[in-house]
Amino acid sequence: MNPIVPSNSHTLPNPSSFLSRQVESSRVFFFDEPDPSGFEVKCGGFERCRPDYRIDRPDFPWFVIEFVHGGRGKVTLNGVEATLKSGVFFVYGPGVEHHIATDPDKPLLKYFTGFSGPEAAEFLQRFDILPGTVSHCLKSEPIRRAFDTLVERGSRNSKYSRPLCTAIVQQLLLMCREDAVDAGSTETRAFATFSRVKQCIEQNYLKLGTLEGVATACELDAPYLCRLFARFHDESPYQFLTRLRMQHAASLLLEGTVSVKDVARACGFPDPFHFSRVFKSVHRVPPSRFREAMHAKKTR
Repeated sequence: MNPIVPSNSHTLPNPSSFLSRQVESSRVFFFDEPDPSGFEVKCGGFERCRPDYRIDRPDFPWFVIEFVHGGRGKVTLNGVEATLKSGVFFVYGPGVEHHIATDPDKPLLKYFTGFSGPEAAEFLQRFDILPGTVSHCLKSEPIRRAFDTLVERGSRNSKYSRPLCTAIVQQLLLMCREDAVDAGSTETRAFATFSRVKQCIEQNYLKLGTLEGVATACELDAPYLCRLFARFHDESPYQFLTRLRMQHAASLLLEGTVSVKDVARACGFPDPFHFSRVFKSVHRVPPSRFREAMHAKKTR
């Protein structure tokens, strides 16, 4: 196995100069000042890509892992093309030519983090996470949550942010490595059924309010749906359905012109009090406080 060549992190340009502008929205952090540690986290974030999103680079100055949360696309690493869909992660870095393109009809939603240094190179080597890797995690929800934590902690910019981000990035790399599966695991009849159900929920979550509704729409019985999600996902089908509805609710609340009552109705909740309880169970705060907090962040 050829050794991974570390980058000289102290001669690299500002991480913010590499962030794509071909995104609808993003949440990002980056550290400007050099870090003397051997495992230096440079940046991280989440991107909601535009339909024209495309990246073409012959090289990159540090290591990057990207994780697809939604949408579809293609990635080509050193001439090898792979399909991007929810749960896929890929790694590139110095010496790896890479091309990333979204499906314009289903734009990518993806997380990323960049890191560098001799300890980072040794870490990737030790755990066989080689630049050029493309793989798939069946149970992606814990990885999504870890990325959310990374972005939140990195954005605080406190004296603890960098060591925390280093620990979280190492955790993310190990989680992806441990949960990676070969192609055969995703080609079974059970996984095909799970994928069909998951897609049905993703496309119809505003119409499907219950587990029974999902089961009926997919022509399957509810207990079997639960077994499929227990095998291939980290949420029950109802939890997955609820999270999608509450993500949509959060997007509506951020528009700032719609009342909580109207948002509840748009998400299929005739009772706004029930909606508020469900929203709080997902986002940890009531919808009114969520809107206030997000608007306060924008005006800082």
